[in-house]
Amino acid sequence: MGVHLKLAAISETNIEQLLENPRLIWKVIFPTEIHQAAQLSPARIDLLPEQFPIHETLGEYWHALHYLLSGQVWSGIMPEAFLLDGGSFIGSVDVGYGPARIFDIDETKAIAAMLARKQPADLAELFNPLRMVDVDIYPQIWDNNPEAFDNCLHYFKKLQHFMRHAAENERGLVVYLTKVADAEQQ
Repeated sequence: MGVHLKLAAISETNIEQLLENPRLIWKVIFPTEIHQAAQLSPARIDLLPEQFPIHETLGEYWHALHYLLSGQVWSGIMPEAFLLDGGSFIGSVDVGYGPARIFDIDETKAIAAMLARKQPADLAELFNPLRMVDVDIYPQIWDNNPEAFDNCLHYFKKLQHFMRHAAENERGLVVYLTKVADAEQQ
């Protein structure tokens, strides 16, 4: 069982709906499944369909990317620390490791602009496997793993692409940590 960070780009209308009725978060997390959202309020407020693929995962590399972007283990300055900090909680619905967080369209654009300025060399400056093990960066795979930095760069490029796409399409952002079974981790 691993801990994965997942992202969803979402329209302004759906941001408002989520903040009004936090239990709708299940429709973001499981958009095509019947799930806990079936027990919504009697008004049956719903999310509007999004117009493009809206999900991305950083797998188990979320903590390393946070560290490499912000230079901090668990906090940091926005927008660099957006993976673990900032935004607004979507109610108190626990989606795996606490509530999801939401960023409005302007915050999403600021995050995308910051990521566009970052280069692999910027991340390489902070990539120190022994230090990452010492400060307990999840998952504990940094020493004796020659592919660890390349894997971080792979997810960094996916993140840049996703955030650029979200910003260009005037979308906000939902960020959440969830448990993923070993069979689902691909």
